[in-house]
Amino acid sequence: MLILLPPSETKRPGGVGISMDKAAIIWAALDPTREQVIAALEKVSKDPEVAAKALKLGKKSISEANKNLSLWSSPTMPALERYTGVLYDALDYPSLSQAAIARAGQQLFIQSALFGLLPALEQIPDYRLSADSKLPGLNLKALWTDAHQEVWPRLTGPVLDMRSESYVALNPVPGEFESYFVEVLDMDSGRALNHFNKKAKGAFVRAALSNGLDSVADINKVASKAGLGSELAGDRVLLMVPAGF
Repeated sequence: MLILLPPSETKRPGGVGISMDKAAIIWAALDPTREQVIAALEKVSKDPEVAAKALKLGKKSISEANKNLSLWSSPTMPALERYTGVLYDALDYPSLSQAAIARAGQQLFIQSALFGLLPALEQIPDYRLSADSKLPGLNLKALWTDAHQEVWPRLTGPVLDMRSESYVALNPVPGEFESYFVEVLDMDSGRALNHFNKKAKGAFVRAALSNGLDSVADINKVASKAGLGSELAGDRVLLMVPAGF
């Protein structure tokens, strides 16, 4: 079963992997769009005022735009290690077993606004760009949706879509795929959650990588391992967060 995750705005700096100008990211079909987005991002990042507006940066975070000026030559690390924040902290890549990391390499993908759909272990540099960024002259949704038409035929199996709606919009799962969109709810009230949404997704993916997730039939088992409840509602998977999670 393929698992799709959103990226995170917060990222681990540095890296030891080979830079992008020395190695290609998988799926060359996405390269023209990647290069177009990178060029536009580099251009806006040269002007602090333009960057602040395009990337929605405040005064304290405007320096984040500087990361975008050396994307081709910056050191890299696996995307699953690069991204930080609540979801990725709960997933806790550094402590995964070798078997879990192997599963991540086969099943787990991350939707980037800069690189498109990334295998979780693909090497990427540090950067700043999100799905709601506005690059002059570019429509990220239209660009990425069109570019991924050549990628989806290379993927097989049911899809568990754990992306946020803004990242789903960059690359919707084609209708011919068996796919399930994940929602996270409070177990007692049934209300949608925000902070615990991300924590629950991270815990679920960690359990999936550690124990195996081959089909939708395994979801209840994986959710239980993560300390969550679950329910299948048509093409939606509801993850239930108990009190004290």
